[in-house]
Amino acid sequence: MHRLSILVGGLNFALVIALAFAWVEAGHQSAGFLTVSIGLAVAAFGCAFILFLKAGHAENILRDLSNSTFQLSALFEHSPICMNLKDQDGRYLMVNQAYCDWFGKSAGEIVGKSGASVLQSSERVSSDIQSLETLVVETGQVATRELQVVRAGKAHQRFLVKFPAIDDEGKIVGLGTIAFDRTDQKAAEAALSAERDRASLLEATLREAIMAMPAGFAVFDQSDRLVICNKEYAQFNPSFRNDPELAAGLTFRQIISETLDCGLVAGVTPDQYESVSEGRMKRHREATGVPFEQRLGNRICQTIESRMPHGGIIVLRQDITEQRRLEQKHQDAEDLLRNLFDNFGHGIMIRDRDTCLIRANKAALEQIGLSADQVVGKTTSEMFAILGLTEVSGGITEQERGMMARRETDEHLVVRDGVDGARQYLLLSRFPLIDRNDEVQGLGVLRYDVSELIETQKALEKAKNSLEKAILERTEELRISERRFRTLAHASADWFWECDENLRFTYLSENFPVPQGRQRSALIGVSIAEYHKDIWDNSDISRALLTAYEAREQIRDFEAINKLTDTIGCYRLNATPLWKNGVFEGYAGATTDISELYQARESLVESERLASLGSMVAGIAHEINTPVGICVTAGTTVLGAAHTLRDGIAAGDLKRSEFDAALTKIMEGMTLVDSNLARAAKLISSFKSIAVDQASEAERTFHLVAYLQEIANSISPNLKSKKISIDISGPSDLELKSYPGAFAQIVTNLVMNSMLHGFADRDGGGIAMVVSEENGFAEMRYVDDGIGMEEETVKRIFDPFFTTKRGQGGSGLGMHILFNLVSQVLRGTVRCKSAPGEGIEIVIRFPIVPDES
Repeated sequence: MHRLSILVGGLNFALVIALAFAWVEAGHQSAGFLTVSIGLAVAAFGCAFILFLKAGHAENILRDLSNSTFQLSALFEHSPICMNLKDQDGRYLMVNQAYCDWFGKSAGEIVGKSGASVLQSSERVSSDIQSLETLVVETGQVATRELQVVRAGKAHQRFLVKFPAIDDEGKIVGLGTIAFDRTDQKAAEAALSAERDRASLLEATLREAIMAMPAGFAVFDQSDRLVICNKEYAQFNPSFRNDPELAAGLTFRQIISETLDCGLVAGVTPDQYESVSEGRMKRHREATGVPFEQRLGNRICQTIESRMPHGGIIVLRQDITEQRRLEQKHQDAEDLLRNLFDNFGHGIMIRDRDTCLIRANKAALEQIGLSADQVVGKTTSEMFAILGLTEVSGGITEQERGMMARRETDEHLVVRDGVDGARQYLLLSRFPLIDRNDEVQGLGVLRYDVSELIETQKALEKAKNSLEKAILERTEELRISERRFRTLAHASADWFWECDENLRFTYLSENFPVPQGRQRSALIGVSIAEYHKDIWDNSDISRALLTAYEAREQIRDFEAINKLTDTIGCYRLNATPLWKNGVFEGYAGATTDISELYQARESLVESERLASLGSMVAGIAHEINTPVGICVTAGTTVLGAAHTLRDGIAAGDLKRSEFDAALTKIMEGMTLVDSNLARAAKLISSFKSIAVDQASEAERTFHLVAYLQEIANSISPNLKSKKISIDISGPSDLELKSYPGAFAQIVTNLVMNSMLHGFADRDGGGIAMVVSEENGFAEMRYVDDGIGMEEETVKRIFDPFFTTKRGQGGSGLGMHILFNLVSQVLRGTVRCKSAPGEGIEIVIRFPIVPDES
């Protein structure tokens, strides 16, 4: 329509122009002007045509705009969102149906009215809405606000969008409003947020639960990659043992390979890895949910692999090492109890609550002479009937049921003939069997065969009567013996004493030495230490004895010199510790006065020392005789040669050869005399030194090794006949400040002892003396390769008057003298070691510089 109007207008305009041109042409008759007029008409027509086309395009736009307006109007009207449009004065220009429904009004009741009037009729306009509209008008920008509105008693969450309506010139001509009711959305969002929080909490709780599980737990997805695992599962894999998070993403095959590589699967060699891995993968893919056991390292694990409905596999691994150990322990305990039950020496029967026999051991079956098949399942009455004990089988079942009901125990002795016909005594003990829930499950019966015990008691009773009579008789004998002992103790020259466990005197004989100013009776209860303090002059003796007493040692033949009575004497002490059931009860001791024996022994020791010196003198004399005889013979020869030389010179017929021969004899003879005299002088010097030292007890400084060599030289004449050699070794610069006479006597006694005992039945042998020093002490080891000694002889070798050559030259004092010299003079120790066929070894240890005290 618009395009047709434009086209007609254009044509009319062109026609007018053409007519104008015609008139002009008629008036003016100008061809050029006519041409121009025609051209203008054509141009006008063209413009009209263009306008026609433009009008068509504008019509299309208007039609589209009309359609859009219709669509927007429909959208505006039927939108569930409240929308309105106000003018500059705040009056409603347009409202949709949702807005009307919100206020419960029609559009006619709202359009044209102010917002305040509409709102006031339903609810109070808040200052928040007014301030929001003011903000939009002032800024020309969209503004939003969320408000909580109560309508019909229900709270609504409203979201307002205020926007300016602007014309083509950019002026604000109105105000639009869009209102969302977000109540349900907020509730849904809150519910969704709560659900998300719950899911997050559930996920965190589930993760914590997985991590805290005592068993290994792992989840693999559909591609068989690890999603999550806890430390109990990760502990078997070194690469993620300490951090299970590192395992996420690993495939199950990779985990198997690592388990094999680190050697956790026992008994699998590297060439078996592939087959073992494939077998394990096959079981994993099947995921049957059936538990299976596997040994990983030193632990036994039970694994369950289950497939999840949506795909993936759950792996649960439980370390059952301790469980298997406890099961084995429980099985062992059951086996042990079964063995104890079956092999217990007395009869055991177990009955149920109906008194039916459940089980009986071998001893019980042997006591009744029946097999298990004959009695198992039978009640007590039925079993007694089988045994022929009808007189007691009547009410026994009810009796035992009553015992179980009342939880009573019973014990009585039964006497009857056994299966072998012999008299049998059985002690029966019956008791209810109560489980852990405190419920009675049956009755236990113990059948003790006390026949032997009863017979033994009878025999003991008989023996008791005999023993009482014997004790009375023995008591009388002991009383007589005690009286006799006390009489002998009082009459004996020895002193007897006893003390308790606290080392206090409990008994003293009549002649027991008492310190001056005290009574014998006053010493009862006095400690041994206090008594020794008063009685012993030498504190070393007292200290040695007290040390032995405190150590509960036996004191055997301890000799000491002291003034116990009016005179100085020598005393021998013996004391034996008394024990009862391993408990110390005291000492019993005796002291013997051996002063006369001591003097006699000292005389014998002196005689022995002089005898050894005499033997040495005889040997030296024999040894010196040889060089002196050679000197005499050589002197005679020299003297004869000198006479021959003198006679020849006097006669004047001495030849040169005779002169040379005589001179040679003289020189050879004098050389022989000189060497033998030197030998004799050396022997005499050694003998003189040793003899002086043995005869003297003086202390001096000397070199031990050199002195031992001198001793060896002095006694060497006695060894030649036996072909015995002496070898001495040690530090040549070892200097002692001691008693050389003691060493001379010690070495002489040792060598003579070897000759008399070690080399008695043979010629030839060797003696070695090795000297060493350490920490201020010197040690001399004397060793020979003789026949050796028995163990009993070694134990008594240092005892006085002990000898195995009694009547064959042995006095029994040589080694005793040696012991006294080492312990008393040298302040040292000596020990002996020997065995038959292995010679003897004597080790003497002593201080290099003796203690001056």
